[in-house]
Amino acid sequence: MADTIASGTDPYGCEAYRRLYEEIMYDIGKIAAIDSSCLVLKPEVPLFIVSVRMKAKPDARTIGVIASTRAENNVVYVSISDEMYAPGTLQALWERYGRDNVVQLDRLEITVNGPDTSAEVDDIPVESSEQPIREVLGALWRILPEGIRVRRTLESDSVVSVAATEEIMLPEYLEELQKVHETMIAGGEYRV
Repeated sequence: MADTIASGTDPYGCEAYRRLYEEIMYDIGKIAAIDSSCLVLKPEVPLFIVSVRMKAKPDARTIGVIASTRAENNVVYVSISDEMYAPGTLQALWERYGRDNVVQLDRLEITVNGPDTSAEVDDIPVESSEQPIREVLGALWRILPEGIRVRRTLESDSVVSVAATEEIMLPEYLEELQKVHETMIAGGEYRV
């Protein structure tokens, strides 16, 4: 599990929020893509900051590395073993052989009409679909308290940070958001 640091003015609330955050990220299947997280909780202000550093996006691989293939009766059967490459595999096969010749039987099983051998399919490069910053950002918005409507977001290549407050986003809140964001980019731990 990724490292999650929760700090703030209410120790009990910090621990409860950390558990809630980790459960939500686990439930949406994004915990494996997260390197570390920082939660800053100041309910008396109110100010909530959540910052996430994503793991590096996995390198492109070939279908032969992430799936097993076999040819039979002019059809190549592809059985994907690394799920994060499933969308990229389907896309690559559509581009090479056309949508009419590629049938997705289920999330990880695909048949392809057209290739001469399974080795031909094995050599096709595919990209991973990991580093889903937009999906993680959506989850971060769900984690923030419902009544806290004023929000600001900072994004970099591998870090996304969100600050939320009740009425006015004061300059000092934005300064703290920036500090948390920069600390996460540098790989450090921010504590209140």
